[in-house]
Amino acid sequence: MRAGFRFLALASVALACSGPSELSVEPAEGDGDGGQGVRLVGADLLGHGPAVVYFGMRSARAVVIEDDHHISLKTPEAEGFGAVDVRIDFADGTSHTLPQAFTYRQVEGKPLRPVLFKPGAVPVPTAE
Repeated sequence: MRAGFRFLALASVALACSGPSELSVEPAEGDGDGGQGVRLVGADLLGHGPAVVYFGMRSARAVVIEDDHHISLKTPEAEGFGAVDVRIDFADGTSHTLPQAFTYRQVEGKPLRPVLFKPGAVPVPTAE
């Protein structure tokens, strides 16, 4: 009896500490220009405060936590073409990473915009 109670208690703690069981990005690809509407779909997305969503090292724009299962956003410009990690950082310290969850594809005839470097400054993407 006692062993069964321990198992039940440990299983409850494990479930309470785990993040969203299934988190996905819809759609999972877009062009390198950014600005594409994307939704993150999962569970337990409310109650952690505001969120910052990163695609690789760049933060998404227009991030809106719609409900407990959906976050909508606009993708940032790509650092390069190919798959990148998608990370959600909440104000309360909660963080979820989706490895290689979004793929930036190259649109024919549209190269990535160059990044300008100023002496002694952090690189800043060029504006159109």
